[in-house]
Formats: sequence, structure tokens, C-alpha cells
Amino acid sequence: MAARLAVSACLLACSLVAASAASGAPGDDPVRPQPPTSAEVERSTQRFLAREGDHREAGGAVADAAAGTGGVGQGGGGGGGTFPGRRMIALYGAPQMTATILGRKSVGAAKKQARKQASKYKGEGRPVVPGLDLVATIATADRGGDGKYRDRQSNGVIERYFDAAREIDGHLMLDIQPGRSSFISELKAHREWISRPDVDVALDPEWNVGKKGKPGKTTGKVTAKELNKISSFISDLTEREDLPPKALVIHQFRQGSVKNRDKIKQPDGVQVTLNFDGIGSRSAKAAGYRRLTRDGLFAGFSLFYRLDKGLMSPKQVAGLDPTPDFVLYQ
Repeated sequence: MAARLAVSACLLACSLVAASAASGAPGDDPVRPQPPTSAEVERSTQRFLAREGDHREAGGAVADAAAGTGGVGQGGGGGGGTFPGRRMIALYGAPQMTATILGRKSVGAAKKQARKQASKYKGEGRPVVPGLDLVATIATADRGGDGKYRDRQSNGVIERYFDAAREIDGHLMLDIQPGRSSFISELKAHREWISRPDVDVALDPEWNVGKKGKPGKTTGKVTAKELNKISSFISDLTEREDLPPKALVIHQFRQGSVKNRDKIKQPDGVQVTLNFDGIGSRSAKAAGYRRLTRDGLFAGFSLFYRLDKGLMSPKQVAGLDPTPDFVLYQ
């Protein structure tokens, strides 16, 4: 999502609200920040782990996953999942991504912020579930050890955010920026975590650059065919592990982010959600959101604490048509 953080309100209004520009060449953006290198991710990870102090042995929480035990968050979605009975209010980012809210706060501070932000939506039409949207696979500027232009969070990092989400009776969402890998490969790599009943999934097509693309240079996308394969994988997992339905959030900031959206399926055990992820004024964001939602799928809406031109209030967000099921703060 780093590239979207640089999109101006003017560019958003021109490229998302005007139909003619929606199919333009986002690679022509004059400002395109580079993703971190794999070495930078590693250094940031070590600083984060040192700062956060000792924790349970890496993988300890994963070992518990098969049993699906512990934490009030386990029942957060209820037997029918989170949507549409509840609205999830989540904070986005990673400790290695300092432009994001999770990158600017300690785990403890993020936990408090998530609870506080979610509480502001009480009385806006439905109960709320707080969430932490952690980028679990980070797109990188270099090839890395296996040439995939991505790095994965360690179990130690994921565990800290997982425990924090449970402590506020919320959900952890694992966000995927695949680089030259694939969404399905990354989901399988995080499978033990996703097998937990209170862990959901988010996909960032902008960083799905294919076998020859390069994050920060190539603007990625995802097709309905890919998404249906992913949702089928999650559907099979929820059935096999007897899990409540899981949210599958797909970030989008332009028409080309998701190809053939009319062919996206909504299988049992999965709550497919298209999340509008544009930056700008209230009117531009509302217009872009209306254009990129789709009947039959759940709807998400992103807000940027520092970059939006006038941060929308919870009442304004809840008043969008359709009203968002998922709200993400960055």
C-alpha cells in the first residue's frame, strides 16, 4: 500500500471518479515510493523484537492453532462470521512500515488505539469488532533470497499482534503483498495462523506484480479467477477445521485493481469483501467507493489519518451507501 500513500487528493479525484481515467496508467504516477529492501525489513524486524521484549517461543501460538483454543476473540465472529451482523474496525500496517499506523505505534499503543477507534462506531447501526490488519507478507524492492521480491513476518512478530487482537476481543487480519510470489502460495505459508478462528485474510493486488514485475515499478492486479481459487482454498479450510466464516478483504484503489469483478464468487465459509483504498476528499472517496463496490460482496472502506483531506467521522462512514462492513484506518 505504500504507493497509494503518495496519491494526492487531486489524483484520486481524477483517476477514480472520472471513468476515463480509471483505466489510465497508474505507473505514470509522478510519485512512487519504493518498498523496503529485504535487508531493511530484517533490520526493522530485529529492532521491533528487541523493543517489544521477550515473548513466548516463536511458533508457540501457532502450535495452539490446531486446537483453536484460548482468547475471547475466538467467538468474535459468532457461528456465522463477522459480517453482516457486525462491523469490523481495524488498524493497518506493520512495524517495518513507518508510514502506517501500526508502524508508528508500539503493539500496546496499537491495541489501545484499535479499541478506542472501534468504540467510536458503537451506535452506528451494528455491533463492532476491533481488528489489527498486519502486513504478514511484505513486498520488497530487491529479489531477496529466493527471487520473489517479498519477505514474510516471523512467527514472533505475528504472535505479538495476534495476542494483542485477542486481548481486545478482536481479530487479527493477515495482509498479503506477494511481490513475485502468488497470493495462494503466501496463504499456504501462513496456513497455521489462518487456521485460527479469529484470523482473517487481506490481499493487496497492487503488489501482486507477476513473475517479471517489480514492486514499486509495476502496479499489480488480481483477477476474479485468482480470487475464486483463493476463496475456495479458504472455504475448504473453514469446512475441514470447523471454523466460522473468514473475511477475505481485497484492497482496491482503481478499477484495474480487480479484473472481472462481476465473476467473483462468494463461497460458503468466506466473506469476500472489496475494500476501497483511495485517498482524498470526502466527496472523491465516497464517489470512488460507490463505483468500486459490487452487489453480492461485502464492502470495505479505508481512511488515512494523515493523508485524507478531512478525516470522515464514524457517522459519515456508516452513512455511506452501501454502509461498509469493514473499515480500515491507516
